[in-house]
This record gives sequence, structure tokens and C-alpha cells, in this order.
Amino acid sequence: FEEAILMDPNAPAEPLNGRFQVKNGYLQTVDDSVFNSDPSALLELFVLLQQNQELRGVSAYTVGLIKRSLYLIDDEFRQNPRNHRLFLNILRAPAGVTHELRRMNVYGVLAAYLPVFENITGLMQYDLFHTYTVDEHILFVVRNMRRFSMPQYAGGVPLCSQVVATIPKPELLYLAGLFHDIAKGRGGDHSELGGRDAREFCERHDLSPYDSDIVGWLVENHLL
Repeated sequence: FEEAILMDPNAPAEPLNGRFQVKNGYLQTVDDSVFNSDPSALLELFVLLQQNQELRGVSAYTVGLIKRSLYLIDDEFRQNPRNHRLFLNILRAPAGVTHELRRMNVYGVLAAYLPVFENITGLMQYDLFHTYTVDEHILFVVRNMRRFSMPQYAGGVPLCSQVVATIPKPELLYLAGLFHDIAKGRGGDHSELGGRDAREFCERHDLSPYDSDIVGWLVENHLL
């Protein structure tokens, strides 16, 4: 409604690259065929949002197009090395990691790219330790991990801030956070099952055996 009524529909669009443009401060595709022509643009969009922090968000027109294009995120898409790089770039970005993971979750892209994530989207936990659904809990954990590296939060968690500053690849920590409860509700030991999922993901995304072991070990032992 804001876009349709309060903004100028005839405002000029500024090209960002061959697939995306900015109109009224919002990111949008240049036309309806972008995702069909280049499915990787479904991940590239979130990288562009991280790189252009001044953007107000994604246009409603483009959000609708994303949701109608989720079927393009199939096994071939998940096995494409370019998409592996784009996803890891989102985790490695200096800013906007949590924002874009949340946006990916809302638009359905995260569950499409990580089918195991779909099982815990909206899943309630009936215990005294969890207030949120599993997917929200996971994204809050990643947000808190991100805050460990931000100076404005160092006073509240000084030890964590000191430790995170020594980690050469913080994206491994975020991956462990993303997978730590991903096997909830499946039956069996969710730490063990989640560790297996994490290792498979890391190997498929060409992380080194050493890095894959770190992520897997963190997920397997997170309850400690």
C-alpha cells in the first residue's frame, strides 16, 4: 500500500546491475523474467542488500516475484557452486548477516535452499527454556553471535567478545548456530543428527575438512 499509494509510481529507476534496480529506495528486479533467466539472482538479491545498506528493503513487487519463483531452488540450484559462494558470502559479509537471514526466512528462500530448515520453520518447543519457535530461536542465536563482534555490545558480554575477536573465520560459528537445533522434532538425538546435516552442508559447499569438522563438532556438542 505504501508503494502503491504514497510513492511516485513514475519515479525513475536506478540500475544496480543487469538484474536489479533501485526504485523509491527499494531493490527490485528489472523485469519479471530475471529469476527464470538466472535463478542465482534469488540469492544475489540478499548479497546486494548487504552491500547497499542505504536501501529501504525489497519492493513488494519483487517479494511477490521471489515467492512465485521458489520452485527454481531445486537440487540443481543447491548443487551449483555459484550459489554455494553466494550463500557463504551472505554469512561472511561485514554487515547485515542477521537481517538477511531473517529476510530469507520470511520469503521462504532459506527453507528452499536448506530443506532441513523447512522442518523447523514455525515449530514450537514446549519446555521452560525456549520462548520462540525453533527457526526464530536459531536466528536469535546467530544474531547474538554477531553482536559478540560489535563494540557497542562488548560491555555486556566481555568474555565472548574477546574470544570472537580471535576467531579467523566467524562464518563457521554462524553456520554452527544455524544448524545447532535444525534437527529438532525429527526424533533421536538432535545434536547428532544436526551435526551430520552440518558436515554434509560444509562438504557440499567446499569447506575444508578442518572447517567442516569444527562446525560439525560445535553442533554435536552444543548442549554442553
